[in-house]
Amino acid sequence: MKNGFDYLKSTRLIAVFIVFFVSMAFAYIPGESGFVSLENEHGIWGNPAGVPAFDSKGGLVSYDFDNGITNIRAGGNLDHWAAGFDYVQGPDGLDESRWSLTHGSDWLNRYLFLGTRITAFRSSEFRGTEWSYAPGVLIRPFRSLSLGYSCDNLLFIGPESQKRIHNLGATLRLGYFFSLSYDVENFENHRLLLELESYGFRWGLKLPIYGDDGYRLSFSMPIGGYNNFALHVYDDLLPKGGAWGFHSARNPRSSLSAQIIRVPLDMEVSEREDEFAFFRKSSISIWKVRNLFEHMFRDPSSGLVILDFSGYKGNIGVSDEINRCVMKHRARGGKVVAYLDDIRPSVLLAASNADRIVVEPSAHLNWRGLGGNILFYKGLFDKLGVKVEFLRHGKFKSAVEPYIADSMSVEARSNMDSLYRDLWKTLELIIANRKIAKTMSIDSAVAYLDTLATKPMVTAKAAQKAGLVDTMLYIDQVPAYAIKSFFGFDAPWASYRTWRPTDKKIFNESWTPRTKFAVLNIDGSIDNRMERSVSESLRKLPGSGAEALIVRISSPGGSAIASDKIWAALRHVSERGIPVVASIGHMGASGGYYIACGADLIVAEPMAIVGSIGIYGGKVDASGLMSKLGLRAEPVKTHDYADAETFVRPWTDVEKSALQEYMDDFYDRFTGVVSRATGIPQATVDSSYGGGRVMLGLKAVAAGLVHKLGGIDDAIAAAKDLAGVGKSTDVDLMILDSDKAYTLPMPSSKAFVNFITEMNQTQLWAIEPNLWEME
Repeated sequence: MKNGFDYLKSTRLIAVFIVFFVSMAFAYIPGESGFVSLENEHGIWGNPAGVPAFDSKGGLVSYDFDNGITNIRAGGNLDHWAAGFDYVQGPDGLDESRWSLTHGSDWLNRYLFLGTRITAFRSSEFRGTEWSYAPGVLIRPFRSLSLGYSCDNLLFIGPESQKRIHNLGATLRLGYFFSLSYDVENFENHRLLLELESYGFRWGLKLPIYGDDGYRLSFSMPIGGYNNFALHVYDDLLPKGGAWGFHSARNPRSSLSAQIIRVPLDMEVSEREDEFAFFRKSSISIWKVRNLFEHMFRDPSSGLVILDFSGYKGNIGVSDEINRCVMKHRARGGKVVAYLDDIRPSVLLAASNADRIVVEPSAHLNWRGLGGNILFYKGLFDKLGVKVEFLRHGKFKSAVEPYIADSMSVEARSNMDSLYRDLWKTLELIIANRKIAKTMSIDSAVAYLDTLATKPMVTAKAAQKAGLVDTMLYIDQVPAYAIKSFFGFDAPWASYRTWRPTDKKIFNESWTPRTKFAVLNIDGSIDNRMERSVSESLRKLPGSGAEALIVRISSPGGSAIASDKIWAALRHVSERGIPVVASIGHMGASGGYYIACGADLIVAEPMAIVGSIGIYGGKVDASGLMSKLGLRAEPVKTHDYADAETFVRPWTDVEKSALQEYMDDFYDRFTGVVSRATGIPQATVDSSYGGGRVMLGLKAVAAGLVHKLGGIDDAIAAAKDLAGVGKSTDVDLMILDSDKAYTLPMPSSKAFVNFITEMNQTQLWAIEPNLWEME
């Protein structure tokens, strides 16, 4: 047996392994072996502290037979809990079984891990059950060094007093290329542990230095991204065991060859996706798209990506986020081809930094500028005898105008016209920078695109001729085109694999410090239901372990009172020591901007709609319609103004004055909130930026209404800075869903009652209508 292994050593096969397989390595400390190549996998059998260090739910089954002894193990682990079973059978009636329950926790951004294990032990050598307790600790003082200790049987109770076993380990990890561990068991058995990995294959070697231990060589390989299989070779050079392990998180380094990846973005991509669907969801969240890109960033096999925008819909913030993901993928050396079946500004924005843009031959080109219509209802209401009694604070607060006027005010038209032109100019700059500016100056390219918008071109050929896209192909032709385009050889057989956006966790064995940030989505109109859900989530935040909160806003506003309550809840979070950063995506206007001012720092997309500082409110007076229908309401009240909110009569001058006083008071509060958040004097907020004015993020940062421009990654970086977290620290994002409840269709009778109830209320809004869609 020893002669056989001496021969192995004499041929220096170990050195060959080191030279050949040193490309990526994963360190070993009891409970931290990522694959099933060494003992103590999954943190189930080794150091109890290894459970959270492993960082993935999973399971393990192993079988070994050596020297007449059979060993079977099975177990599984969650984030902080693990359970295992160990059975040993051998000669002379040897029959032992162990059941264990382990708990572990991480501290100080994963510098320190603590764990405990309780074990029930039964043996043929005694009657009854022996219970024991084992603590464990794991410390990572540096990113390349890990130290571990555990004590088996520290405390015990039962028929047999078991011997305490002290386990110590130290691992030196050189990137992902090589790891060397020194392991000591009860100060009697000393051994070295070597581990190497290349292209997903892993070799593990246990070398006994002192004691009665034996050699063991292990070879493991991945099966897909979630399973691993290992073969155990003992010191007689015979395979005598194996193991199978499963991880719920996907291992991004499991692929053995390069692939062409197709990512379908064939539906609406939004801040929050549909929570309820009978068959197929109609939208997907940008967080799943970002998560898929994170998988690809870490996967060496996904260098060539086809982003399939067939059927894509997305607003400014979402399209900008996708564009940033494309830029990050290219920065790591990857290639990106964007495939379009409809050529619109939002799609071109999302694909603006792709290496190539391919369009379906029958695609439709829409490059005619930005525009929209505002529908005015006053004429219809006059004919019906309905009067909408709205009051507002701010000449530019145009959301009320369709109900009280026949056309846009001069202030509203001026503000919206400026917003449209700023947005279109910015969009032209982004598109021009992609390709057209390579053949002409940037000013000439922008002028060319502007002229292009005046021509009614609608075909894909026109888009290619104009330089907006590179070529026309069908989706199945794109892989061969990409290989030819990027690598210069023909591959007509080339095909792609489809990876859909996912919330699957990444299997991450990095030893870098890691922290947790919470994310709160404020998406859509703000109402009382959203406020209650948000407030409930934020109350739980201090106990969640999150070191910062990112509030992702894509909202035109909504209820003024609900917006104020959410603002106050965010300030309470900040005052409790958790930094808050607002990230404005598509829109942070009116009540949405009010909420953003509850953050310690505001980050906005360059083309986000920001501002609309103002308020309006009112009620419906249906007395004229009731008169035409022959309906009459007869009030019963204790005081003159008890029925002020009813829809059966108009407001009196006294009641209007009281409501206007509320508007003025809330507006003063709004400008004060903005002043405290931005440092701009309140009088300046009112005179220069208030009254309902809206602007792009580019102008808002110059005005001081937002602190910096950028997307989600920039918000994360800002939160790190505020929380005192290192720039290189990994961040786990914990999404706080602000509105998980399902809204099912309401029966018609209840809907009518609800309508009547709402009409009998004074409505107060801090909202800016979404007057355009960049499609």
